Amino acid sequence: MPTKNTYIDLFAGCGGLSLGLNQSGWKGLFAIEKSPYAFATLKHNLIDNLNHFDWPDWLEKTQHDIDEVLKGKIKELKKLRGKVDLVAGGPPCQGFSTAGRREESDHRNELISSYIKFIRLVQPKIIFFENVKGFTQRFEKNRSKGIKYSEFVQKALRRSGKDFKGYEVYGELIDFSEFGIPQKRTRFILVGIRKDIFEKSHFIPSHCFDLL
Repeated sequence: MPTKNTYIDLFAGCGGLSLGLNQSGWKGLFAIEKSPYAFATLKHNLIDNLNHFDWPDWLEKTQHDIDEVLKGKIKELKKLRGKVDLVAGGPPCQGFSTAGRREESDHRNELISSYIKFIRLVQPKIIFFENVKGFTQRFEKNRSKGIKYSEFVQKALRRSGKDFKGYEVYGELIDFSEFGIPQKRTRFILVGIRKDIFEKSHFIPSHCFDLL
């Protein structure tokens, strides 16, 4: 039997994205979600009932703040390099959403930097990132980033470093109503391929959207 592709779910909520990956034949390693109520739902459905995750011994099966994991589990996260096919998920959207107050000062917006730090530590083969349409729009004053947050994330992921090869990335707005979702729901989807893999395969991230 072929080995299943592996992934980590960040900002996992109650596990909707993980459920889809489970149904598509993927195997979860673990999920990070701060809300105890959302994580309780994920645990009941995906851990207790489906045994979907190969949860590591070094991470307790409970809700976690991603910044606490980044601070306390650096060595463990680095050891995952070469073992993770995908990191999926997107930081909270409330500060970006045009349906809400849309405040750049919303502290949850800073979780974008936490997401990037996690990617740089684990370095999965591919990235799947989602957020609201407002993520691609400038804030009126742009006090901190000076550009659209979608551009900030893509530039940060493309940038190589001492022990970080960077990613070939591509983002696009997708209308989920075209895929059977019973609501007019447009989301920003970003796909990234680690550059060393891209250089061998020459599979361009934008090709993922051609398959939709």
